Amino acid sequence: MRCPRCLHNIPESANQCQCGFLFNFVSSEELLPWFTETKQLLETAYINASTPWQQSGKSGTFEDWMRLRLPNLSPVNHSGTYLDIGCANGYLLECLLVWAKLKGVDIIPYGLDFSSKLITLAQKRLVDYANNFYLGNIWDWCPPQKFDYVRTELDYVPRNYRRVLVERLLEEFVVQNGKLIISQYRSRHDDLTKDWIDVDLTSWGFDVKSVFSGYSGEGLELCRVVVVK
Repeated sequence: MRCPRCLHNIPESANQCQCGFLFNFVSSEELLPWFTETKQLLETAYINASTPWQQSGKSGTFEDWMRLRLPNLSPVNHSGTYLDIGCANGYLLECLLVWAKLKGVDIIPYGLDFSSKLITLAQKRLVDYANNFYLGNIWDWCPPQKFDYVRTELDYVPRNYRRVLVERLLEEFVVQNGKLIISQYRSRHDDLTKDWIDVDLTSWGFDVKSVFSGYSGEGLELCRVVVVK
């Protein structure tokens, strides 16, 4: 994975980067500063990016983007509401709308992000759904409704808060018989034989219903999308 502070690639299981940025064992007193720094780092990087997928957190080409983001649609087997947590500029939702129609289903997009600048970009991108974008932090935001599909990533919080986050999302965000979709994106520099989220989720006691993968042009599994119910 890549450290948001220094941008160095470090092992997926690392507790701390050499620059000092913490990925684990963040105390409750350090949590707010952790969120504040993360927001500033990601907001600056995304706003200054030159392509819509880079503004949504993915380097490389559009083909790279499509290969490693299309699996987020794989769990969608009927029409419904789709909340993208950490929606950034809304580009993933824009793509999912198109891809879903090709699959014969319709989704109503919703987005959550803790950056007001990125939320503004998302609202401009998806004008017809501008009121469906919310400013807030996944850790303490209270959703106005529950959703059929909720997509998130676990690295939005330090590692020692991830199990609690998943429990909260299942209880407060997902409708009965809905799906919590958890995405993990990896670097080609990672040890791809370990540290996948489906293994972590199972070890925490969650019921992993299905797993979908995305591959690079070279055949490396760099994306895993897990459905938890």
